[in-house]
Amino acid sequence: MRKLLIAFMLLVGASAANAQAYRSLNIVPAENVTINSKEGIVVQSTTVNADKSITVTFMNTNANGDNSIDTYTFEWYLSYKGKRVSDYFNEAIRCKRTASRTVYIWPGEVPNGNEKYVTVQLGREQKKKNRRDDD
Repeated sequence: MRKLLIAFMLLVGASAANAQAYRSLNIVPAENVTINSKEGIVVQSTTVNADKSITVTFMNTNANGDNSIDTYTFEWYLSYKGKRVSDYFNEAIRCKRTASRTVYIWPGEVPNGNEKYVTVQLGREQKKKNRRDDD
């Protein structure tokens, strides 16, 4: 009986000592952060496909902190000779990652063969000045 009681007391003591060690660990979960900014976003490549669609590859060059998972969100569009030729698109990319999207330009806006001159613009178009306000 005495051996059983001593074994039980040793088991309880070891469990308590083990629990004390785990109690001192401080595990901080990663924090998901969404940043609405185009800063650090780079257009890696644009490819004109056979069906006249354009594949755009972006890279987020920002570095995230130790305990955060940063995602950058931004808007972009395609332009030709300074004129917007596509809808606005939203993109979300985590730090140090790439993302690709295939989109179409508006029909009739870019002459055939000039699709390679279409550029990617980050953000939105600047507001146009109303012609009636000209002096």
